[in-house]
Amino acid sequence: MSRRLATILSLALPGLLALVLAGAWGWSAKQGLEPPEARDEFAYAGSTSCKSCHADHHASWSRTYHRTMTQEASAKSVQGAFDGQVVRYWGQPVRPTQKDGRFLFEYLDPRDLSVLGSVPVARTVGSHRYQQYLAEAPGGRYQRLPLIWHNGEQRWIHYNGAFLYDDNQRYDQHAATWNPNCIYCHNTGPEPRITNAEELFQRLKRGERFNYLSEAHWDSQVAELGIACEACHGPGAQHAAANRNPVRRYWLHLSGRADPSIVNPRRLTPERAAQVCGQCHGQRLPARPDLVDRWLSRGPTYRAGDDLQAHVRLVTRDTPVPAGDPDTFRLRFWSDGTPRLSAYELQGLMQSSCYTRGGASCIGCHSAHDGDPAGMISAENREGAACEGCHQGIAQTLPAHRQHAATGANTDCVDCHMPKLAYGVMEIHRSHHIEKPAPAVNASGQRPDACTGCHGDRSAGWAETALRQWRGEPTEPSSPTALPENLRQLFAGDPVQRAVAARLAGAEDSALGPVARRAQLPLLFAAMEDRYPAVRRFAWLSARQTATVLGDTRLLQTLAGFDFIADAPLRAEALIRIRQQFRPVAIADLQGGLLRDDGGVEAELIASLRAQADGRAINIGE
Repeated sequence: MSRRLATILSLALPGLLALVLAGAWGWSAKQGLEPPEARDEFAYAGSTSCKSCHADHHASWSRTYHRTMTQEASAKSVQGAFDGQVVRYWGQPVRPTQKDGRFLFEYLDPRDLSVLGSVPVARTVGSHRYQQYLAEAPGGRYQRLPLIWHNGEQRWIHYNGAFLYDDNQRYDQHAATWNPNCIYCHNTGPEPRITNAEELFQRLKRGERFNYLSEAHWDSQVAELGIACEACHGPGAQHAAANRNPVRRYWLHLSGRADPSIVNPRRLTPERAAQVCGQCHGQRLPARPDLVDRWLSRGPTYRAGDDLQAHVRLVTRDTPVPAGDPDTFRLRFWSDGTPRLSAYELQGLMQSSCYTRGGASCIGCHSAHDGDPAGMISAENREGAACEGCHQGIAQTLPAHRQHAATGANTDCVDCHMPKLAYGVMEIHRSHHIEKPAPAVNASGQRPDACTGCHGDRSAGWAETALRQWRGEPTEPSSPTALPENLRQLFAGDPVQRAVAARLAGAEDSALGPVARRAQLPLLFAAMEDRYPAVRRFAWLSARQTATVLGDTRLLQTLAGFDFIADAPLRAEALIRIRQQFRPVAIADLQGGLLRDDGGVEAELIASLRAQADGRAINIGE
């Protein structure tokens, strides 16, 4: 059956096989691989069984976004505004509304807004940055619906605006089925349970064409919706049963010994502890193709504490693509192998000498039971405590090491060594490849760097010279007319480069002064014309942040009228009003020749940069 399923997926679903496989896990035992049946004795108990003995940990986990990753739709879980207001995107009006205690999407006729049909929301996915909605479909499927609710902006967004694709997308471009995809990392103890694989295989043998996503049947089950205790600590039924004996509990407590019936990531080696997180935060492929059947039927076999790499291959820039676009994986990484998308944090960490030589692990900075739920990092670690534990010499001379005291900039370790350059869930995230700044090398490799990402009005040559001067190394003067690296990538870069550059341009902690911030606004207005919705949104966010920092309330109010996924004529009208509201600075050539004396933009230069851009979509797999 394994080979049959693999055949069905590769032939009936070309291009998506890699994503299906990347959502699956493998297994290992501490003393070699063992058949899946040998692991079935380890049953799940559910998070409620943990609460009686671990009330404090249960309470701290309950505050996290892991807990609410997947939920049944209810008044408590649904965050979107199902208020009856019509939402119009990609030519299809939809009305999110409520009836008889249910949350519905009503699909309307574009001509008269009559109801063509309604789809009830069955489950929600996500609760932090945005929330997606699932509907029950024939064959036991759960189908992702096209409108998502963005919590930060408190608005509806069509999911075409959440991916790195251009404006030329179908209405259902990013339709996804939950059962063979999202179920793996967004739940605990998932079992997809495909039920008609043999039927599909026979149809394939007869030469029939069919849509795998709509015609596969499922009886999917999970031990618990969301990411619960047992995702990180392993199945707990045996642990709960054993510890009903009070003598055992007190003996373990007094002896200080580890309980062999459960996994505590803090007692694991750094490598194994990182893999607990990496089972989801590290995109992967199976070590053996025959595991596909196991994943699609009884679910993943990896359990916390096992060696993840004994049975999966972590996806890298050089990983062969099983089917579809051969550049799929290559485009998910910068030229030096650093991940540029989220959900590859383990790969980034594994590139770091802090991991390979220093034993760094995810839980050195993050904790599911401490800190702000947004990132699960304690206040001390946000201020560099995790780094100073090993780099004590640097910690004692930190102001001199930072080299930013004279500018008044309050830089932290992560600002220089973990810059923001990874795209995911409509935001730009910090790289988990912990590295030293290398502006010239990064510029030659067409990737962002920490220095010019913050000093957005400076070239890579300027940053390299400044870095060499700090190190006491020989330098050559940088060209005063060289284009600012961040803004060059804003127009000449590929979709990820442009998205990162657009977002960094308006960062609140940017090194730009007020004049330079205002001077770059026309460039952001130009980026708001990008053919990629995601890039337009980041440019708009940066323009809005810039207006906020400058205290320009009139411009801020005008920017509020721009919708990055509205129809092109509406966006053009909004940009006209924005440009009319803009008050230019009285400085020429401030951005390496991109600005005119009147504060306008050199359109020909921007057009020539855009002609260099690589416009291929990046397949994220969200």
